[in-house]
Amino acid sequence: MPARGRVRTELGYGVFLSYSGERDRRWLPGLRQVIEKQSRPWYQPPRIRVFLDRTGVSIGPELWGKIEAGLARSDWLVVLASPEARSSVWVDREIAWWLEHRSVETVLLVVTAGRLVWDERRGDWDPEGSTALPPRLAGEFARQPVWKAVDLLPDEDAGFSPDVDGVALGVASVVRGLSEDALRSEGLRETRRNLRTARGVAAALGCLLLIASTLAVVAVLSRSEATRQRDHAVVQQLITQASLLADQDPFAARVKALAAWRISPTPETRFAVLDASANPASGVLSHSVPVEAVAFSPDGRTVASGGGDGVVRLWRTGTQRTVGRPLIGHHRSITSIAFAPDGRTLATSGFDGTVRLWDVARRKQIGAPFNSGAGEVRSVVFGRDGRTLVTAGEDLSGTVRVWDLTTHRQIGRPLVGPGQFLALASDGGKGAWAAQDGLRLWDIASRTPVGGVLKNRGSIVTSLSFSPDGRTFAAADIDGGLQLWDAAARTPIGERIPTPSTGITTITFSPDSTKLAAAYQDGGVRLWDLRRGGRAGGPLIGHTTTARAVAFSPDGSVLASASDDTTVRLWDIRTLRQTGAPIDTGEQEATALSPDGRTLAVADPEGTVRLWDVAARRRVGGVLARDVDELSPTLAFRPDGAVLAIGSDGLRLLDVATRRPVGEPLLDAGEAGALTFGPDGRTLVSGGPESVHVWDLTTRPPTGTALGAWSLSVAVSPDGRTLATVTEDDTLAFSDMATHRRTGETPIDHTAQLTGVAWSPDGTTLATASRDDTVRLWDAATQERIGSPLRGHRGGVTSVVFSPDGSTLATGGNDHTVRLWDLATGRQIGDPMEGHGARVIGAAFTPGGTTLASWAEDGTARLWNVGAAADPVRSLCVWAGGAFTADRWRESVPPGPEPRPLCP
Repeated sequence: MPARGRVRTELGYGVFLSYSGERDRRWLPGLRQVIEKQSRPWYQPPRIRVFLDRTGVSIGPELWGKIEAGLARSDWLVVLASPEARSSVWVDREIAWWLEHRSVETVLLVVTAGRLVWDERRGDWDPEGSTALPPRLAGEFARQPVWKAVDLLPDEDAGFSPDVDGVALGVASVVRGLSEDALRSEGLRETRRNLRTARGVAAALGCLLLIASTLAVVAVLSRSEATRQRDHAVVQQLITQASLLADQDPFAARVKALAAWRISPTPETRFAVLDASANPASGVLSHSVPVEAVAFSPDGRTVASGGGDGVVRLWRTGTQRTVGRPLIGHHRSITSIAFAPDGRTLATSGFDGTVRLWDVARRKQIGAPFNSGAGEVRSVVFGRDGRTLVTAGEDLSGTVRVWDLTTHRQIGRPLVGPGQFLALASDGGKGAWAAQDGLRLWDIASRTPVGGVLKNRGSIVTSLSFSPDGRTFAAADIDGGLQLWDAAARTPIGERIPTPSTGITTITFSPDSTKLAAAYQDGGVRLWDLRRGGRAGGPLIGHTTTARAVAFSPDGSVLASASDDTTVRLWDIRTLRQTGAPIDTGEQEATALSPDGRTLAVADPEGTVRLWDVAARRRVGGVLARDVDELSPTLAFRPDGAVLAIGSDGLRLLDVATRRPVGEPLLDAGEAGALTFGPDGRTLVSGGPESVHVWDLTTRPPTGTALGAWSLSVAVSPDGRTLATVTEDDTLAFSDMATHRRTGETPIDHTAQLTGVAWSPDGTTLATASRDDTVRLWDAATQERIGSPLRGHRGGVTSVVFSPDGSTLATGGNDHTVRLWDLATGRQIGDPMEGHGARVIGAAFTPGGTTLASWAEDGTARLWNVGAAADPVRSLCVWAGGAFTADRWRESVPPGPEPRPLCP
């Protein structure tokens, strides 16, 4: 016995599994079993032994001694990387021991949650993007190590479960120094060995024909399984690469996500496409020096950028790849770039004091440079007549000159500015300077001032931009404030807009003059909604140092930003973003969207109900109803949109077209609370603090049946047979609409008050929103919860609604955001949709599912373009505009899977 005990103690381990968190604890025993059983006969010991501690207790002297002994007898440390492992003291201590006594070359990372991002320029992990990396491993690897992400496979019970076989195969291949294909072949050889034994027995029995048939079947199955595993590995690789490339190269990321979907159309690959198409990603156009200037061609297909080396590069907007050779002529930094209106000619200015014209198609300079003879040229624009060029800023006085494009000679005398030069209008008609006494505008053609001095409300103006329509200009001050001005009246528009940080380097208007983009010294870029005087979405984060220039594409869908970090970033601002300006409804006590998505009904604090045309963003007609009690009114449209139900102190129906009551009030008094029509419009359900009423609208007068249940949220199933109501204990109660009897209820699951309930379009699922920051899904047949809660909002979820196809869920919250959720994977789609300045109180999809309307306590309703969520594959193909060619498949997809059209 002593000898046997000593031998067992000295047994070594091939792998030590380091992990943290209950999620990984549940499936790691299975991983250990698969690794130890892999590629060996049943009667032989394992080729790789795995050390796994499952005590789950706090680190103590006795337990650490056990862990340290396991580490000492192990050849490889496999770290299950996740946000939990990143913050685990246990994992940190195990890694520290390993780095002290072993080599980092024997550390293998397996990502179970979060992300790992390797930064090639740093030669280390990206500290912000690597949400799963334990801090102890930062700076330890000399080059990017081999690591593996855990696949999620469909599971009938849990929805999705880790691909244990795939992880085991990857770990074993690294530990044993064999390729995964070699390990698969090894397992196949073992299978064949067993089959040979079976053949021998069969031969003894004389069943030669059966043996041949068996071998043929096994060969076919083996080839099929090998193909499946190969394709699965390629798909996982594409998904991982798409995630890693999302911020750096969205075009490549979208190609890889779409290819993964074409190979294997699963919920996981669909979400990869969805995530790639939904996020407002930025493509990176890399220079080797700081970039000072950027401009779009008139057709939006080309971007020109110039840097500190005096070189101008042209890029395709869609593919984000360079086009032809660069334009070389300036010998100092580029300061400004402008395309001619026809897009055939490009003008560039530089610190070398010259302006040069370029033939865009031939990539050649046109004629001799325009030489001012002194200082640098800071700005260049084509004149309004198309035959002149206007330049400015070659000295401290901001001198402006006009040049003849044919002769390259100066026209007339120069205009010496009255102070620091700020900007030229896009057509060269006006110039702006910051003088000691304020802002001054001059007419370039006549060389005369336009009006008197303008006193800016903020501090010293550092940047100015004229709107494309010439009606407005904006001034940014040194404290980070923005002030809009009416160019004709020469008066400020609204109040000064404060921004989150100082150091605005430049500003520019969108083509429709409704947005303003500002670049900051901290590298941030922000968009401002000029109609509302507030931010349009969150900041565009990507640059690592000062952003120098910003430019909109002609259709306003893409924003380019240039930075000292040697890059230009292209931001797609269309996806999951607002469609047009918000609808200024004023204060809202209740709001409802008509079933056709065209009309918004709003009840205000004065007790009046009005209708708004969603497309025109304006109020239509007169007052629909008056004297609506301001205490918690509710509104609901009948499915055909012809009748509006109004609940407050009483309940009544109004004909939307005639603005007249439909019959007598259903209730003369008493709070009606929540309202919802049945799908056929023949019934109406009203919930309140005392009871729920089901109204039969086919009788004259309509009759109501009280269910005797309390509820402030009600929903009728799509087939009209079942009613779901929120109970006093914050569960869902189900009632039969025909018999009015309760048929079941969900268990108590939320930890705070329920705020909303919605049915899926097929009637199989319900979603509940709660003040506990979660949304939960329920099986309508069993009244049991489906999957894990959806978490993301802060401060409580206020509303929930399904998309028309049932694949997406939209939620609004007290955190002023609207969020989209992919129901197949339970994951949030893209970033939160920001724009509301107060609590979101409701949301609804339009019939096609491509637009989402939301309304909030800030007095606005906003429309969001959610077409990417409705059909992510089509959205990507439309975005690519034919750029996803067969060549893209060959460039992006590893060999093996049969090529398929990315966009048939």
